[in-house]
Amino acid sequence: MRRIIVGFDGSESATDALRWAVAEARRHQADLVALTVIDNQPLPLLASTRQPPVDPRPDVLGELRDAVSAAADDFPVVFRYLVGSAAAELIAASRDADLLVVGSRGHGRLANALLGSVSRACLLHAPGPVTVVRPDATRTQDGRVIVGIDGSESSRAAVRVAATEARLRRVGLQAVHAVHWDRIGTELITPTEDQLVEWGRHLVDQQLADLSQHLADAGVEAQPVIVHGHPGDVLMEYSRTADLLVLGSRGQNPLTSLLLGSTSDYCAHHATCPVMIVRSDERTSEGPTAERAATAQTTESPTTEQAAAASPESVVSATR
Repeated sequence: MRRIIVGFDGSESATDALRWAVAEARRHQADLVALTVIDNQPLPLLASTRQPPVDPRPDVLGELRDAVSAAADDFPVVFRYLVGSAAAELIAASRDADLLVVGSRGHGRLANALLGSVSRACLLHAPGPVTVVRPDATRTQDGRVIVGIDGSESSRAAVRVAATEARLRRVGLQAVHAVHWDRIGTELITPTEDQLVEWGRHLVDQQLADLSQHLADAGVEAQPVIVHGHPGDVLMEYSRTADLLVLGSRGQNPLTSLLLGSTSDYCAHHATCPVMIVRSDERTSEGPTAERAATAQTTESPTTEQAAAASPESVVSATR
């Protein structure tokens, strides 16, 4: 992971997201960009101009720069601002990043009510992984990374990412699989709870075996956990004391795999720890291509003179 973007609007939720993103950037030794969107004239989703604007509100932007600097804890953060649609600009910017981080909600005209509109739009449409940080999610937990596993290709990607996150945090990894049977009233045979758990254990063991080399390379052992219950409820319960919950964007159920699976959507809304949603074709482990990395280095590293000016982009902290 080489580059992280965090949406920042000055709200308490966005500040929590920024603090989490700073810690994540430290772990990965990644560049961090705090992106503010001035939503003066909302644009249609994904209709971004991508043009740096003239500073329209120096008082507000100055306060936001100061807030970013205060939350950065001496970590070098590039502060950028754009005018347009908050969701559109964050999604567009995330194309050249390895991770997009958003708070669970924002305020005012700088961003719409998050995990109403902006955060959910990012979860649905951002091409790479997205982490939603809920209030107080940066508090110290009991040192575990939880990954939801269901045999899908998306959950395989989630396991790979979760292993890296567990290694960097030096904590344990639990692969959680929930089993339940939705009765429709016409079944000739209904499996018992023990049978469901046994089927679930076979699925989890098979998927972890397929990923054994990746887990070994990461130096992480995944502890399988098979629990009877609805996936959303089970993962919610495990998230209460976890450092991070990692989920694939789509599960096995074909009715809930169009854009964002129902379990991932539910957990992003309600989990008490940060939730990272991973797609099956992510580039999270290796980072962007060399060309993208070079472009990011060129465009996101302003000089001292540029940082001192009231430009759309400035470094708010100079020491790592």
